[in-house]
Amino acid sequence: MITNRDEVLDNAFRVFVRMNYEKASFTEIAKACGLSRAGIIYYFPYKQDLFMAVADKFVFRAQQPENKFDLTAGTLAEFIEQYIQGVTTTMKRIKLLVDEDHTPNDCSLNFYYYNFFAQVRMYYPNAQQKIARLYEQEFRLWADVIQRAKDSGELRPDTDVRKSAVLFRQTFMGMGYEHSFLNGLDIAQLTETFHYIYSLLKA
Repeated sequence: MITNRDEVLDNAFRVFVRMNYEKASFTEIAKACGLSRAGIIYYFPYKQDLFMAVADKFVFRAQQPENKFDLTAGTLAEFIEQYIQGVTTTMKRIKLLVDEDHTPNDCSLNFYYYNFFAQVRMYYPNAQQKIARLYEQEFRLWADVIQRAKDSGELRPDTDVRKSAVLFRQTFMGMGYEHSFLNGLDIAQLTETFHYIYSLLKA
């Protein structure tokens, strides 16, 4: 039986990633939590309130760069390794909640997460602005690290900082989305691709 708000959010997340917002009833969520419908309403009177709290925890807080990555890297090469480790750790956390071993049609963890992310965009008020801030924060993180690497001589002096930051970001986003329809993000392939991009920029 669930006894605290955080556990309700974890179990509601399991329901929302597998069912669209419209289909995920309080009854279904209460069942996943081992509570009565009234027990869920005690924490969240309305389904949208619950959905927004789940989105805050599993999207807007989970995707904050400081919550995903060790920001102590001194070089771009070190940051790339820390970035990959952060992605891996985040995927493992979500996998524990989603229970990837019991998914219809062998859908990947990434597929479920992208499905949930799409629901957030549709049903969370002002989601576009919050998502844009997340994207901008991560872009700035890449750009700042690349700028320092360029200034220190780690990268070629003709490196375009903005375009390089976009290249790393979109490589991750593109591979993550494409692989979500297959077996999920291939971390080894992402690592290999990041290392190749780095080799093109390295002084």
